[in-house]
This record gives sequence, C-alpha cells and structure tokens, in this order.
Amino acid sequence: STTSFALAQTLARIGKKVILLDGDMRSPSVHGLLNFKNDVGVSNFLAADDALSTMIKKVPELGFDAMAAGPLPPNPAELLNGNRMSLMVERLLEVYDHVIIDSPPVLGLADAPLIGSHVEGMIYAVEANGARSSVIRAAINRLKAANVNILGIVLTKFEAKRAHYGYGYEYGYGYGRNG
Repeated sequence: STTSFALAQTLARIGKKVILLDGDMRSPSVHGLLNFKNDVGVSNFLAADDALSTMIKKVPELGFDAMAAGPLPPNPAELLNGNRMSLMVERLLEVYDHVIIDSPPVLGLADAPLIGSHVEGMIYAVEANGARSSVIRAAINRLKAANVNILGIVLTKFEAKRAHYGYGYEYGYGYGRNG
C-alpha cells in the first residue's frame, strides 16, 4: 500500500493527474493512509453502482485523488471476475492520466491476478528480506499464467546495512614447482 501511495505521489509531483484505488477488499488500507472513511468505493462500483464521481475523494494536499475499497463484500473475487473493473478503469482513464490500484498479495488469493487482468500492467512489490526467491518466482508465474503484464518489480524496506552482499578478492604468489 505504501508503494502504491508513493507512486501516486511521485506521478502527481511531475504534473500527472492520478487516482489511487484501494483494490484490497479484504484488508483495505488506502482510506487509513489518507484519513477518510471506507464507506463507499471500489466494491460499490463493482456491485453495479455507476455513481463513480461520488466515490472519489479529493486529496489536494498530495495532488491526487483516491477511492477507498468500500464496504467489504463477502467474496471480493466474485466482484473482480466480471467486466466492471475494466469498465471502471476505462471510465477513470477518461479523466486521469494514471489509475493506480493497490491490490492484495498475489499468493493465496485470486484477487491480484484478477485485478491484473483488467489493467495495462502491474508492478510487483517485494519486501527485502521478506520472501524467498522461490515464493517470488511462484507469484510472478501466477501473474503470468493470468496473462498479467508485469511492468517491473519494486524492492521495499531495503536496508543496505542488513544486506548480505560483499566484495572481496585474494592475491597470492608462489615460487617453485607444483608437485
């Protein structure tokens, strides 16, 4: 969520018109980051409420708009499976340069691959020292299997002091025969 938030801020700072959507309808957090209620949002639109403009919150101090996840549905994957997500993104792109959707984790749920199948591309966020490379590979393979266009990977929470990479060399010489 903080990566999506930072991306929205960065794009807004360079003059792009941006909206940040909370696509995590199981554990939403965008409304908390921006200090507004989660009373209406993405889940409302996906459940056939077409009043999109009433779901958008202005965040002028940050330079972008946002939409909360909305009321938590009993089965978010069911809402994401229809064509309403594509319709929402299409309508928002008529007004905004960028629609950034914060999604739930890739593994364990169908939600992220479903969201990814409705958008131009996805940036996969990986927590430094948080996941093994085999888990990351499995998540990327799952996104690829859902025909998600992976634009890149962002490494989060990286601390150079904790990194286990170093550089070294050895030098030596000898005389005589080997043997």
